[in-house]
Amino acid sequence: MKGDVINIKPEYLRTAAEIINLCGPRYFDQNRILLIAGESGSGKSVTAISLQKELLKQGIDALVLHQDDYFHLPPASNHTAREEDAGRVGPGEVNLELLQNHMDAFTKGDVRLTKPLVYYAENQIIQETINMQPYQVLIVEGTYTMKLERADLHIFMERNYLETLPNRISRMRDVANDFVEQVLEIEHHIIAPMRKKAHILIRKNYNAESL
Repeated sequence: MKGDVINIKPEYLRTAAEIINLCGPRYFDQNRILLIAGESGSGKSVTAISLQKELLKQGIDALVLHQDDYFHLPPASNHTAREEDAGRVGPGEVNLELLQNHMDAFTKGDVRLTKPLVYYAENQIIQETINMQPYQVLIVEGTYTMKLERADLHIFMERNYLETLPNRISRMRDVANDFVEQVLEIEHHIIAPMRKKAHILIRKNYNAESL
């Protein structure tokens, strides 16, 4: 998503290094798909980008796909639709089928990928084409990514929406009001049970733990 604020701190890079160590030295000898899931502001995006950076240090190129680019509606329009009907909140807001197709395209070795790209400030969704040929790893991050199939590694961020308020405010994407907190409460009840699918849990102190 263009316009998202992602600040990489040293602790995020340490978490990424821990994840790689937990996987083992030969894990990335073949192409892999990693999923990172969790609630809003829990650190999914920074963990994905940090993993990308740490893998590159080992000579492994990783492509990151952000679930936020796959929403059916651009951000402001989606928020308005939620205000009109809070029952919309959930995985149905996201084109998970398209995201799954793009994961499968990576597995099949497709060279080019044309995907949506959200421009946050402009409230627009455009398309971009990516050359996938250089990449050995695909990292897919987002709230509902645990619903996707045929991934090799599931990573879950433990922090919930009550604990992520400072992060959400610092990213300047969420306004702290009763309706937003209602949305996050709905999301919490959808996302929290996905923890049981995790292979690796990122604790509230950002330590990575194999399950």
